Amino acid sequence: MDVSSHAPDRTSRSRGRRRAATAAVVVLATALGTPVAHADTLADLRAAAAAAQANQNQARNDIGESTATLDSATQKLAQSQAQLDAARAVLADMQVQLSAARERDAQLAAELAAAQAALEEARARVAQGEADVAAQQKVIIGAVTESYQQRSGLEGLSVVFDARSTAELGQRIQWNTTIFDTQAAQKARLDAILLQLQAARDEAAALEQRVADAKAESEANVLRISQLEAQAAAQQRSVAALVSANEAARQSAQAQLAADEASYASFAAEEAQLQSEIQGELSRLKAEAEARERAEREAREQAARERAREQAAREQAAREARERAARDTAAAQAAQRQASQQRVAAPAPEKTSSTASRSGGRVSSAGFVRPVNASPGSAFGMRFHPILKVWRPHNGNDWGAATGTPIYAAQSGTVLKAGLNGGFGNFVLIGHGNLIDGKYVTTGYAHQSRIAVSVGQRVERGQLIGYVGSTGLSTTPHLHFEVRLDGVPVNPMQYLP
Repeated sequence: MDVSSHAPDRTSRSRGRRRAATAAVVVLATALGTPVAHADTLADLRAAAAAAQANQNQARNDIGESTATLDSATQKLAQSQAQLDAARAVLADMQVQLSAARERDAQLAAELAAAQAALEEARARVAQGEADVAAQQKVIIGAVTESYQQRSGLEGLSVVFDARSTAELGQRIQWNTTIFDTQAAQKARLDAILLQLQAARDEAAALEQRVADAKAESEANVLRISQLEAQAAAQQRSVAALVSANEAARQSAQAQLAADEASYASFAAEEAQLQSEIQGELSRLKAEAEARERAEREAREQAARERAREQAAREQAAREARERAARDTAAAQAAQRQASQQRVAAPAPEKTSSTASRSGGRVSSAGFVRPVNASPGSAFGMRFHPILKVWRPHNGNDWGAATGTPIYAAQSGTVLKAGLNGGFGNFVLIGHGNLIDGKYVTTGYAHQSRIAVSVGQRVERGQLIGYVGSTGLSTTPHLHFEVRLDGVPVNPMQYLP
């Protein structure tokens, strides 16, 4: 909300403040008995008060709307933050799963590479074993073939009878034995190679199964990584959208808060300006009163001197008369008694009794009564404002009471303000004169549902001036009551019974 779009222009607001200050000064001057040459007519003052009330009512509506918008933006910000926290938690969990899947993928890749290398080595060993078997079989087949071709039924006899000597016979038998042993050794070597070949084939088959399992797990993990990446990307987009919404809500709340603070600062500045103007007028009135007192004192002194001179002249004339009328002493004494009787002081006027409190309450030593028949609540001093959500001075004390409860003047005086006044809502300000330590005393009555007095009206202590309400910046029906000395807020409870 743009507060400035609803606010009156600076010139109108300044003129309204001046006219309101003029009205207050006129009433103050009336209460103090001081004439004001530049005072407007009563109709002008009432028109200025009506204009000021309209401006204050508009400002109060602006603050109420801005406060409602700020509360809504703050609620949206809290909801957006909760959604963002949940989305970030889901994203963090997905990122943990994705990281674990990628680590497993790297581990599977290393294991697959090692298995494939081992498989290649096993296959090479199988190929070498097959080649060794083929070569050994070829050697054995050649030896068997040759032996078979040379073998006959008389082979054993030919070894014996073909020998030309005993030595040759032994040699032939040794050769025959050697050939037989060699063939047996070749056969044993072939069996060993066949066993190695089978072991290599079994290892290769196991490695092939291991590689196949690793590939299957790797493919499943790759699919899981792809799914996790898609979910993480979707979650990241969701988080980004929530972050954007969160930021928009935060900026909206910040803008509304800035608008509220600007409105509050504006009202504070206006109140300070009005207080300054009142203080200036009070100083002027005080100076005029002092000047008037000095003039009256000088006039009294001058009159006393004139009376003294006249008295001296009368005494001189009396002495001369006594000398001229020495013979008529009795007549002179009679004349002196008559003059003495004429100088007897006039009787003092009777004192009038003070007006009794119409509220029926007790009167304090300072001459105040309680403004409402209720118990005091929120005290004077710093507090956290329930609507503006800022720490600010509480310049009075609150009295919780039902709407329509009568409100009474705490002291006799003259009504300075009566109408809407910004955050005070329906507000009455009463001036009581220099009652406390020579300082000008005012009392204020805020948040009324209805006002029963008007500006310039004289009210007596305990007189009905309005009714309790909840207008302005208020959450529940109550009376906000203030006491100010020369415009400075003080704790009201020290002056109430």
